[in-house]
Amino acid sequence: MKTERILKIMKFFSWFAFIGLLIKAGGILVTYLLSIENAEISKNLYEGLNMYEYRNYSFTHYSFIIGYRIILFAIEAYIAYLVIKLLKKLNIKQPFNIDVQKLMQQISNCIFYLWILAIVHNTHMQVIGKKHDFEMDLFSSDFVFLSVIIFIFAQIVKRGIEIQSENDLTI
Repeated sequence: MKTERILKIMKFFSWFAFIGLLIKAGGILVTYLLSIENAEISKNLYEGLNMYEYRNYSFTHYSFIIGYRIILFAIEAYIAYLVIKLLKKLNIKQPFNIDVQKLMQQISNCIFYLWILAIVHNTHMQVIGKKHDFEMDLFSSDFVFLSVIIFIFAQIVKRGIEIQSENDLTI
């Protein structure tokens, strides 16, 4: 009973994260679109994000940097959605099933893509920022560690499915 209650709470937080990340991605997109006409908006794009120097340096680079951020938050929202699906598919009485394993694998892959995106974003910002002494707001690049951990858990679930299947055939 305690596990089921915890999973319900986690499902609520997953929905909360999903909606929050969609709002964040949408907020950055809307303020970016507004900043096309008014450069002053790029001083406070979303939650204090100041990209004014980058916008004045090159609108193309500015657009790419903002694009990275929008994609990052969209992928994070998608991961939260996959967690919601995972929690729906999770059966406490029979936790090892192919749907859970596939969702865990998808989550691991998406987190790995986040890591790649963070590396590209950070490199892009550092090349321009250091050259022109701009303020740099970098992403954390710890995603690869999390991706590997979830991948390992997915493989454990996969092995659990195999053992469960062998036991079903034995009976």
